[in-house]
Amino acid sequence: MDQVVLHLSPENIEEDLEYYFSGERDKNNQVRPDRNVYSMTPSSSEIDFTLGDDKVANFFFPTAINSLDRIYIGISVSLYANYWGASFLLQLLKLVKPGGSIILPVYPEGQAAEKGFWSRSFLENIFQSRQLWTGFSNITAENDGVMSLRVGRKWPAEMPSSIEWFFAERSNLMLSDLSQDDASSRQTLSAEFQAMSQLIWGSYSLSASLEGVITDFRSKDKATRVLTIGRDYGLSGHDSKLSPFVSISSAKSIQLGQHRASWLQSVNNYFAPHTGVDSATVALEKLQDIEAFDADVIMFSDVLNDTSVADYQSVIQRAWDALPDQGVLILREDAIAHADAVQQMQASLEHYAEVHHYSALAACQIKENYEISHYSLAVEEKLQQEKVDQSKVLRVLQKTS
Repeated sequence: MDQVVLHLSPENIEEDLEYYFSGERDKNNQVRPDRNVYSMTPSSSEIDFTLGDDKVANFFFPTAINSLDRIYIGISVSLYANYWGASFLLQLLKLVKPGGSIILPVYPEGQAAEKGFWSRSFLENIFQSRQLWTGFSNITAENDGVMSLRVGRKWPAEMPSSIEWFFAERSNLMLSDLSQDDASSRQTLSAEFQAMSQLIWGSYSLSASLEGVITDFRSKDKATRVLTIGRDYGLSGHDSKLSPFVSISSAKSIQLGQHRASWLQSVNNYFAPHTGVDSATVALEKLQDIEAFDADVIMFSDVLNDTSVADYQSVIQRAWDALPDQGVLILREDAIAHADAVQQMQASLEHYAEVHHYSALAACQIKENYEISHYSLAVEEKLQQEKVDQSKVLRVLQKTS
């Protein structure tokens, strides 16, 4: 059988495979993969591969429809139960053969809700395909912590999203360049595809965190206006606007600094029919060029790369002043790459309001006397380290009168 397994990184391959090969998880050999299962990650630069070679390929690289028997999602891949995650599973369903399936880890209901991961009920609510409560569902509980997803009696509704944009609008354009035999062209294509893959994967975790914060801090019966500022081409804003899990009336985005104009145009063209022309991402050269902050939730992400600390703090002050009562400010910067700047930022933020820290590895708040558990021991270690160094945590503040 043609089977692939998705890992967070090559370092996680052994642990991910052990989860599915272990007799504890598959006593009846229902979902155990073949020994020749093919490994893939979101960060690989491999674009020239075939199933069965010794490479670790990129799992965002387009694969032929109906070409795989099974797709396994490793425990190292923290697949969030948000709109992006659901759309990603739908895209994967298109790749499996009739009768094929996606095998993925699921968490107990309480833990799943806490961390924003998949549980049985989350899967069934989104991908159920019963008709008048007869026939078959396409969700099957295989074993403890393992479920399978397959096409049932009818396809789930299409879900416009950044991952669908990636496969439909950009990947096909990149594939057309593969006909070129020039080695340098292949290297350029590989680098561009890797950059695009990292953009997509980054927007995935960012949109999950954004949805989690909105769920925790905003009223569910009142629509929220969102403004995202960063370098993800507005993908997290668009995904959150389309998400049925949060109530967002508008999602505007600002793309800072150098960017690929063709990517930005492609994103705006794709999302215009789904989120409206008012949600188009606007490109600005500098953070200081932002004129207005008309939103209930404002998120800054990765903007310190070419902005001074003084300018950054000045803009943050303007954004905070513009927030209405119960408004939320979200900041995400690399505390290791910008240690001094983040330290100064943290000190200034504490004068505004209480600073809540949210994990970049699980869509939940980091609490002082609580450890976030995870099926993957490697990821669990990273969660513990994240709590100490706060490398890429999200800092969340709510404005109260």
